[in-house]
Amino acid sequence: MSVGKEEAAPVARLIRSPEGQTVAWVYQWNTSELSILWLGAERAVDQIDPPLSTDMLAAAKAVANDAVIDLLERLSRG
Repeated sequence: MSVGKEEAAPVARLIRSPEGQTVAWVYQWNTSELSILWLGAERAVDQIDPPLSTDMLAAAKAVANDAVIDLLERLSRG
């Protein structure tokens, strides 16, 4: 039996500098998948707070390796 996405919790925010404006929230699902909830049309981000752990990113990659994971991995590396 496969587990479906049922619950998600916010784990980080995506920030646009230099204003420090939060433009999105990163959510981790019960399946370990990561998703982004954008707060508006703005998609330019250059920081993540806090950076995601390598374990969290690896678990997400095991479920789905896509552009979202690539962006979050790049931001988490700094």
